[in-house]
Amino acid sequence: MSTEDSPQSVRLNLTFPVERVDQPLLAQAIKQFGIIADIRRAQVEPETGGYIMLEVTGTDKQIDDSIAFFKSYGIGVGFIGADEVQAY
Repeated sequence: MSTEDSPQSVRLNLTFPVERVDQPLLAQAIKQFGIIADIRRAQVEPETGGYIMLEVTGTDKQIDDSIAFFKSYGIGVGFIGADEVQAY
């Protein structure tokens, strides 16, 4: 049984605009919110922006706070389900 304080994992697709690719936002979120991030796939280019597909582990609050953090910087956040990517 999962509680708010027990760790869980979600798969996310983070989409970075060009103006954010040079900022260590994932590293900041890991440090600030105490999440564990397992990068599954990534492609980030300074000229075009990019994406990072990752599995994030943490409590509900850690994950929610991390998502809000990414969105506050204009990072697109999508939830990767079994068959599709949906907006989180």
